[in-house]
Amino acid sequence: MKRAGKPLAIVVAGCVAQQEGEALLRRFPEIDLVLGPQYIPWLGELLVEVGKGSQLCMTESMIWSEKGGSLAIDKDSSREKDGDWMTPIKRGHSVRAWVNVIYGCNEHCTYCVVPSVRGVEQSRSMEAILQECLQLAASGYKEVTLLGQNIDAYGRDMIPKRTFADLLHYLNDNLPPNTISRIRYVTSHPRYFSERVIDAVANLDKVCECFHMPFQAGDDEVLRGMRRGYTFDSYMKIIQKIRAKAPDASICGDVIVGFPGETEEAFQRTLDLMEEVKFDNLNTFAYSPRPNTEAANWENQIPPEVQSERLQR
Repeated sequence: MKRAGKPLAIVVAGCVAQQEGEALLRRFPEIDLVLGPQYIPWLGELLVEVGKGSQLCMTESMIWSEKGGSLAIDKDSSREKDGDWMTPIKRGHSVRAWVNVIYGCNEHCTYCVVPSVRGVEQSRSMEAILQECLQLAASGYKEVTLLGQNIDAYGRDMIPKRTFADLLHYLNDNLPPNTISRIRYVTSHPRYFSERVIDAVANLDKVCECFHMPFQAGDDEVLRGMRRGYTFDSYMKIIQKIRAKAPDASICGDVIVGFPGETEEAFQRTLDLMEEVKFDNLNTFAYSPRPNTEAANWENQIPPEVQSERLQR
């Protein structure tokens, strides 16, 4: 359509776009804009530049910082931070809103591209998160979902260190009545999950009794290959603690089937874990190799038809 002269812009965005960068423009010169996830808030402004004839590759690393209680992004960490990069966050709902609390990821799961494209973990201050929640409440929002690729890592990059449980207590205690009445969060990592988070979810009145606990696989050997840092048994101990302290809480999870080297016996362990936990909601995915990840280069890839059959089970 573009070659036929249609007035359109071709944009490639996301983690893989961040990783491939200018190589995408060299391979597909029709692309107008390559966009890393950190530049999404500026999509409108960037499309204006595209409309003027620019071809852009926006994949440079950013340092996330706070200024005046609002979210700011420093495009170049060598210069003084200013307000030029502050842009209103767009919300897709009038009652529920997403609030980022930690950016980046320090984990290196062998199937995941995120750490190499989103950088190291950077926690936002509790005060700035509270301020954003209060601004949302003033606009009529009643529920927030706190976001982090590994939300249990919240605060470990701070001085002094904080924890995600600290953040839940802080928000629960400082959000006034008749403002934000429901707090949710995603995504936990079983390797770092804290019993203090279970206590917070069980006891704090504004925090919804819901645990999102991705397990990705039930077989210990597959989990080792994924570099997840936990086992079938250690995961089930977390579930047992949740059931003991918050028996009515919902438990959700994520699972990947057909990871390289996954045998039928290994897949059966995943089914065993699902049967034991009885998830209230489960996000299921067939493994797909991502560029420049370790597992993508392994020779023991599972045929797509086997992946599909397992996914259906």
